Amino acid sequence: MPPILQDFSNSVKLKYVKLGYQYLVDYACFKPPVTCRVPFSTFMEHSCLNLSDNPKSVEFQMRILERSGLGDETCLPPAIHYIPPNPTMEAARGEAELVKKTGLKPKDIDILIVNCSLFSPTSSLSAMVINKYKLRSNIKSLKLSGMGCSAGLISIDLARDLLQVHPNSHAVVVSTEIITPNYYQGNERAMLLPNCLFRMGGAALFLSNRGSEHHRTKYRLVHVVRTHKGADDKVYRCVFEEDDKDDLVSVVV
Repeated sequence: MPPILQDFSNSVKLKYVKLGYQYLVDYACFKPPVTCRVPFSTFMEHSCLNLSDNPKSVEFQMRILERSGLGDETCLPPAIHYIPPNPTMEAARGEAELVKKTGLKPKDIDILIVNCSLFSPTSSLSAMVINKYKLRSNIKSLKLSGMGCSAGLISIDLARDLLQVHPNSHAVVVSTEIITPNYYQGNERAMLLPNCLFRMGGAALFLSNRGSEHHRTKYRLVHVVRTHKGADDKVYRCVFEEDDKDDLVSVVV
């Protein structure tokens, strides 16, 4: 008996959805106030005072700074300028509020993604932005943490995915790292490295899938590829937060 075949060609209609382009319409980089500048000489003077019991750690930081390429215009948050530093939760929130500024009208933002690897308070940084700028109640917001320097690109990938399923939308990606609570005051050399290499700052990116934005867009997002190497133990520990022998928490890079 021959198989019974049913022709669905007339009863089923496939709907093809044309995915629109995602545009990087604009971006802004945060410029800290002049009072936050930390010239090489100032950093080393403060290090000598904060690490007065361990001159070898001071010498180590000096060698790292000489090779780092950092200039005298780089900045550290206000709490780190104190002697000794005052890395409180309140001060960290203050740094975060300094960084998170955009030029968009609040009602125009449909998607908000904030990434900050080491500072992950409750309420979240995305909630902080929503509260500060009184964004819409139906905004789609996310906060990424613990992902290191790759979080900026991961946020773009996430924004692209959301823009593909939410047509006619605007997305804002805020990428930063909060230095205040992560300034290391111990003597482990591997943990002193971030003190010498990282400074405050941030960037906000405005992405859209609206065709009307095409005339003023700066770039079009074409292709995003992410390869995760976390299964490799060496890669997994390339940036790792842990305690030193004195129970001070810092990042080993």
